[in-house]
Amino acid sequence: MSSTQFLELVVSLTVQVAIVIIVSHWLGRLVDSERVQSRLWTVCYGILLMLILVSVLLPHPRFFSPWQQMSSDHASTLVSFEMQLGNVLFWIWLGGTILSLAVFLLRAFQVNRFLKSCQPVEITDYVSEETLEELCRRLNLTGKQQVRFLTTDRLSTPFCSQLHYPYIVIPEFLLSFETQKFNFVIRHELEHLQTGHPLQLFLQRLVEVIFWFHPMVWWASQQSALCREFACDEAAIQTPQEIAQYLRTLLTIIEYGATQADETPTPLAFGRGQSIIASRARRLTQIARNHSARKKNSISGGTAAVSLALATLLIALIWLPVDVLASPRANWSPWPTWSADALHDFGVSVHDFEVYNGRMELHELLQQNSTRQIASPDSLR
Repeated sequence: MSSTQFLELVVSLTVQVAIVIIVSHWLGRLVDSERVQSRLWTVCYGILLMLILVSVLLPHPRFFSPWQQMSSDHASTLVSFEMQLGNVLFWIWLGGTILSLAVFLLRAFQVNRFLKSCQPVEITDYVSEETLEELCRRLNLTGKQQVRFLTTDRLSTPFCSQLHYPYIVIPEFLLSFETQKFNFVIRHELEHLQTGHPLQLFLQRLVEVIFWFHPMVWWASQQSALCREFACDEAAIQTPQEIAQYLRTLLTIIEYGATQADETPTPLAFGRGQSIIASRARRLTQIARNHSARKKNSISGGTAAVSLALATLLIALIWLPVDVLASPRANWSPWPTWSADALHDFGVSVHDFEVYNGRMELHELLQQNSTRQIASPDSLR
């Protein structure tokens, strides 16, 4: 991939990603529950990763070429600028991606090491066995997916994780909570696992690593984090009358965390982030007043997911013609070399070269353009 092709790839993908996030957020406001909206964000992150694969492995459309009427001198200047800009952007993106990936792997290593330092806890000593069985049955977390409960005194807020097995880590001070408050915490964390939030968070982190420069990606991360907590808050309370007690439980955990130095990079933490906590409290108060969290005139999660997938097919066609060296003769770009070579190995012949080959010297390309303009000045459109 040349520097001008990389520049075109980054610009086009940046626009596509922004549109997919906007469409996902809009569809999320139409679904019937926060749980469904949270799952829609998981679909969104999966689609964003698929867009990357499509952009680097498949041809992309070229519906128009704005450079055909440009003079040779201007084209030469623009190509030189694009080459330099593409090279600079590549090294900046690569450096940021490597740094983001290193941070991601370091945090994953720290969480894994932290889990190994925690102690198993017999949860039936604090929650009745009937209540636990009912919760696990309702949330379909039995059998091979049986949740493992751990405890530690190095933690100020509960969190869950899922590596080989699902875990819920409970700070020691929570073990002295009364049964109802403790049930709130367990329901909240079980909802994280049931709704697939560890997978969503993993996909989110991958998108953040690749698009670390994209402000819409970080905005989507904030929105999906808020949606995750909303969904788990809904699952933690069974009646509007429990909301006040749930808020007091949340406040107790926050107050304890404010007095402790907790630097553990815990994923899906129960009480992290002041702005998120404030939003959760406001929403729970609103639910208590309206006695309902359901939305009117909503659509199903399947409809939203299908709509997002169909919209993405159209969004993937948005490809900005930034590369001046790209051929104006074809409506679609050639297959990238790596995917074309793989198809050739299976006997499938695909177009894997440019009419104006990127390996051609620039002065030769411009000389051909000038000769064509002199030979047929009226042929240009």
